[in-house]
Amino acid sequence: MRVAFSTDLHFDVNHLTASDYFQAQKDYLEQQNISIYVLGGDTFNDFQATVRYVDALQAFLGNTVQLYFLAGNHDMVKGVTYAELESFDHPAYLHHRVVSLPGTDYALVGNNGWYDYTLAPAGQGKTAEDYFRWKKAFWIDSAIDSPLSDTERMDLVLKQVQADLATVAAQRQRALFVTHFVPRQDFLIYAGDRPYWNMATALMGSSRLGGLLAASPVVDTVVFGHLHHRDAPLLAAGQVYLHTPLGYGLKRAWEWQSTDFMTEWRNTLMIREIPEK
Repeated sequence: MRVAFSTDLHFDVNHLTASDYFQAQKDYLEQQNISIYVLGGDTFNDFQATVRYVDALQAFLGNTVQLYFLAGNHDMVKGVTYAELESFDHPAYLHHRVVSLPGTDYALVGNNGWYDYTLAPAGQGKTAEDYFRWKKAFWIDSAIDSPLSDTERMDLVLKQVQADLATVAAQRQRALFVTHFVPRQDFLIYAGDRPYWNMATALMGSSRLGGLLAASPVVDTVVFGHLHHRDAPLLAAGQVYLHTPLGYGLKRAWEWQSTDFMTEWRNTLMIREIPEK
């Protein structure tokens, strides 16, 4: 079985009509013998638009490829509340779910994720309140419904992930874990001359999640996005970490390596081949 992952497609920010690429994506997924395709967040700046996209793409793919998705911070800014994110009932929604992969000893485990300021650079002298005020003033996440503090929200994520990995262990399976936010400090780039970015790193993810995953004997692969730079696969303590988000193809923020969406999509598709039982 071959499982593919994409993150940070940002169709609306990139001014793209997603359905224009359905046929080319279907053809490529079939050529690569992909059975499952997972979207790891930041598909649109509107949760409802992301759901409509998932439904339309799944209908186009038919029975060829099974689609799953998570919400990134951009998907969360419009069209959904925190309570709805936690309880949304949709066959493709992977948040806080364990999906066994038929014919294998593996399971997909998904969580939207969040952050708790633990990835901020040391020595900034900032408090949690400083990061929260900065977020509310300058960051897109200020529009996201969140009845909990960021640390409380991350606490819940950790409890969910721990419970889901326990389910995988009880089923004697290995986990392909996918989230939107960053689980390890290895992937952060800090810049002393960019104080704005150094504040933003606090909102990228959680080293506590990385610690939980690293300590789990069932985690095989971790896939995430959010940072908008592309990294080679990282092998750490027997686990593979994949991070090749597609990102922005805009004049003001050019992160692509070509001028063509399909080229970028193919080049950033993360594929894991899962052995049969």
